[in-house]
Amino acid sequence: MPTRINTTYQIKVSLTGARPPIWRRILIKPDTTFHDLHRIIQVAMGWQGYHLHLFQASNGQLIGDPSEDFDGMMNFLDETTMSVSGVLNKEGQKLKYEYDFGDSWEHEVKFEKILPGEQAEPLPKCIQAARQCPPEDVGGLPGFYDFLDAMEDAAHPEHVAVREWCGGEQFDSEFVDLGEINEDLLERDTLFSEAEPDFPPQASDFLGLSPNQVHELLQSPLNCPSVFKPLFNAEAVNRELDTAPVMRMAKALIHDMSDKGIRLTGKGNLPLKHVKAMIEAGGEDIVFPMAGFSAARSEENVLGVHLTRVLMEVAGFTKKEKGRLLLKKTAAKRIENKGWLTFYMDVLSAALSKFNWAWMDHSEGMDDLQYVGPFIFWLLSEKGGQWLPVQDYLSDMLRAFPRLPLAAHPVSYTSQEQQAKWAMEFRMVRLCRMLGLIELSPEHTLMREEDQQMMRRTGLFEGVFVRA
Repeated sequence: MPTRINTTYQIKVSLTGARPPIWRRILIKPDTTFHDLHRIIQVAMGWQGYHLHLFQASNGQLIGDPSEDFDGMMNFLDETTMSVSGVLNKEGQKLKYEYDFGDSWEHEVKFEKILPGEQAEPLPKCIQAARQCPPEDVGGLPGFYDFLDAMEDAAHPEHVAVREWCGGEQFDSEFVDLGEINEDLLERDTLFSEAEPDFPPQASDFLGLSPNQVHELLQSPLNCPSVFKPLFNAEAVNRELDTAPVMRMAKALIHDMSDKGIRLTGKGNLPLKHVKAMIEAGGEDIVFPMAGFSAARSEENVLGVHLTRVLMEVAGFTKKEKGRLLLKKTAAKRIENKGWLTFYMDVLSAALSKFNWAWMDHSEGMDDLQYVGPFIFWLLSEKGGQWLPVQDYLSDMLRAFPRLPLAAHPVSYTSQEQQAKWAMEFRMVRLCRMLGLIELSPEHTLMREEDQQMMRRTGLFEGVFVRA
């Protein structure tokens, strides 16, 4: 039905799955564009606008920012020209809004009612709100709940680390400042002006994949049947599992946990003897290449060990209880019944969908890398059968996703493109190596030769990622 002149829309934006609920009730003009609605939701909920976003109407039609779909892969309707009233024109209608495809914050936008007449105060306006939205990059709702547990319990082993990660501030999940929200809503043009540079579209090279295949690969790298077969030879893959450093280290850690677990240090780290055992299991040259220059002092200065432990926790295999690291009983049963292949696939899935890659270098920016990162699997299937320079892969990634460097924070000492390459090498390449999907040439191990480093896919990769 057509929208009457001088009416106001009342909408309710709710974070899907949040318990207790997190929501905002907002008044907007019917002719608000979806581009502006995105900004209104960001401000009202408390997000920071760091990541990609997307609207989906009830009929499945996608509405988004054309600059995020420069090659037409997503078949967006242009959010800058679509008005809310063009999609929501009947009370009770709903649509989805997703923000940050890594953490996957899904929101329900419900059109509650049409209010007659003009509002006395300028719109948009948030009239009711419940609870703070989660911090950025906290790891989705499961990560948010873990964050709250640690933040609210001073005796929690992760309490200090979580407070530091949160900038030293206490996080009050119940607090919402309506006055501040409404002030920021009126200033949203200024708040977003620096975050929305106008760059022309650029061509992309997907090395043989169609845009739809790329979308499928990025959305679900372990279930993209148009790119890789969903089934593989489990027996053949099982033979290759122990070539993955993360598998060898995980088995060493699980062995040491036995029934009673491992008592952690005062800082919540593994005791040094267990760190050394995992280094030995994973291979010193891979797990701790700095061994020739300094001794391992703690779990935190051996990334491979720390990464393995974090991935096992994110995948749901371990827990911390009364100062001890324990293997969950359900996890032990799962390994016993399903075998190590299931364990590996659970860890691989967690590494791609639940684990925050930025944790590896604790650097800001380049958050979009995790979303496009699975494209490396296609590159490895295309050309990873022989030794090729790592830099070739990084260049291919930038040809496919030329806007990726825009996610880097501008600094004076290097280009955004170089920052993107550093992030890809430190996060994507290192993670793939720990997961046993690539190997690096032993001929260029010195730091001064890192630009000459070569890599190729492994037998484990070939077993898991079988071309469709």
